[in-house]
Amino acid sequence: MSETKGYLLGSLFILSGTLLLGLMHLAIALYLPHLTSWSSPPGKFVTMMNDMMGWFPYLLGLILLVAGVMLVCRTYFLHKRTN
Repeated sequence: MSETKGYLLGSLFILSGTLLLGLMHLAIALYLPHLTSWSSPPGKFVTMMNDMMGWFPYLLGLILLVAGVMLVCRTYFLHKRTN
């Protein structure tokens, strides 16, 4: 993979993951006033994620963010070594 493609794809993953996580946190904040009850373990956050069925987009956002950071770092260190 060329240097430009690695940076571009990694940056796109970082942006996508950040937007998805931000929107999920916004949805959680908007849903919080409507939460009527929860149990102590697991708590409010997990109860909201289960009620909203939001685990898939939340974990996808985390995976995209981590994959983007890893791709940018890999591209940086791979091309730094060759120069």
